[in-house]
Amino acid sequence: MKQPKKIIFYTLIGLSVFGIFIFAFGIINIMVSLKYETDNSSDCLSVVTGQDLCFTIQVLKGLIIACFATIVILFVFRKRFFNEI
Repeated sequence: MKQPKKIIFYTLIGLSVFGIFIFAFGIINIMVSLKYETDNSSDCLSVVTGQDLCFTIQVLKGLIIACFATIVILFVFRKRFFNEI
């Protein structure tokens, strides 16, 4: 029964690390949109799509924090995760 727990553990860590890079790339992409799709530098609404780009950046930052917290929690509780009950 130990193998499935290892698979789940390493899959969650891998997805979290991958998520951090994907969400960081998303923030860079949205910042480019902020530069070219808004009228003023202080605007957050895209002229092209009408999307609130500042809100999207905040959501992506929250997702990066959630991925980082998942990694930390998994490493803190890894012994408990692998111990048989």
